[in-house]
Amino acid sequence: MKVLIVTGFLGAGKTTFIKELLKHTKRYTAVLENEFGDTNLDSLEISGSTDNKDMQVLEFMEGCVCCSKKDSFLYSILTVSTGIAPEYLIVEPSGVAKLSNILAGIEKVRYEKIIPVSPIVIVSAKSFLANLHEYRELMRDQILNAGHVIFSKTEGMDADELEEVKKQIREINSDAKITESYHDGKSEDWWTEVMSDEEAHAVGDGEDEGADNSGQQAFEQMTFDLMEFNSVGALAVFCDDLLRKQYGDIARAKGVVKVGNEALRFDIADNSYVITGGEEPYQAVFIGSSIEREKLLVDHGKYSLAQNMSKKVADGANASGNMKIRPK
Repeated sequence: MKVLIVTGFLGAGKTTFIKELLKHTKRYTAVLENEFGDTNLDSLEISGSTDNKDMQVLEFMEGCVCCSKKDSFLYSILTVSTGIAPEYLIVEPSGVAKLSNILAGIEKVRYEKIIPVSPIVIVSAKSFLANLHEYRELMRDQILNAGHVIFSKTEGMDADELEEVKKQIREINSDAKITESYHDGKSEDWWTEVMSDEEAHAVGDGEDEGADNSGQQAFEQMTFDLMEFNSVGALAVFCDDLLRKQYGDIARAKGVVKVGNEALRFDIADNSYVITGGEEPYQAVFIGSSIEREKLLVDHGKYSLAQNMSKKVADGANASGNMKIRPK
């Protein structure tokens, strides 16, 4: 079983890329999603995106695979290998996971039937430089250990801006392949090559020599089982408030909420938001380096069950972990 990590920072577009990748592969593939909350919204999206009836989506819930629940994650890989036994296991970690830690962990279970291959890092090109400045250790770690860096969200960027992003990436990892876009009619051969057979190893932890680990950015998350709004406009105002940091420094928020008698999905990333149609179950997840939890509860707690308060998700905090299988 080849293990392909597809990672990237919060909101980079990992799930969108995986959905497209699954359309172009005929290999027997399983997908392991690592997210936070009782319902994995991304796994629901992936499971409905392909006609491949043999494809399975698995959920590793409530724990970061690079830190607090890494042992449970490794047991899950072993279980997939011996039980489902796909040709490829695509792993989508949380956007705050350190790629070097994941690769180092997989080394513990590497043998002839479990082989990690060259990882893919999805980069939101328009926000890369800002994220690199604010979350330097995490971003460097992902790029340093990438085999292939693929850009998303390049709309409105000119050639000079893209070249500056590529320059910064090459300074961190001169060996990584860089693809500016996968939306421009890539050939089937390109998609086949993306699922590389080249074996991978962790090459570093992304730290500058002599750096102080005590300054590592920590993230936390808050989950609402139900949020309800009277109108789409009210939901839009809430999204605007999140972008204006009225509820703290939240880097990523997404969920399915109740608006009147219908379900709508909201996604917030890269200083913008999108509201689309959604389907139950309801759940909203907020991830950031600081969350104004009390303010969120005061403003919206009357609409929620709010079972999961704040949990640190990037610094090894204790969290329960379990794997669920969502058949196609």
